[in-house]
Amino acid sequence: MLSLATVSTSISLPYQCSNYASLTDFFRPVTYTGTYCGCDGISATWYRVSGAAGTRIATSPVNTGSCGTSYPAWYNGSLPTTIGTTTSGVACVNVNSNLCDLGYSNGIVLATNCNGFYVFYLPPLTCGCCLCSDYPHYCTV
Repeated sequence: MLSLATVSTSISLPYQCSNYASLTDFFRPVTYTGTYCGCDGISATWYRVSGAAGTRIATSPVNTGSCGTSYPAWYNGSLPTTIGTTTSGVACVNVNSNLCDLGYSNGIVLATNCNGFYVFYLPPLTCGCCLCSDYPHYCTV
């Protein structure tokens, strides 16, 4: 007689999967075309996108005028497919059809697969001094 044993495995998720700030802002989705004044307010930490903001940071160039700004920011990198792993990319800002103007970003974005959602380590964006619509914002989907 054959006996079958059940093997249970668990994946240990990294620290950032349970220690993050939330991005829930209504103006963040790429579909939002209104204007939202003010700096992005992002500090260098881990974020989970949820609620009115959607589920993740945009991973392809975003059209000018989206996300409440003329300078939309997005994650230029790959999302990790394996649970518990992290990938890296660059924070890009679309400025006057330059899809990745690095002058508005302080660099590297990290993305972690947390088994059903992603968290992103986001660097702050450089705010302009001029028009309300010139403040860059991270965009979401």
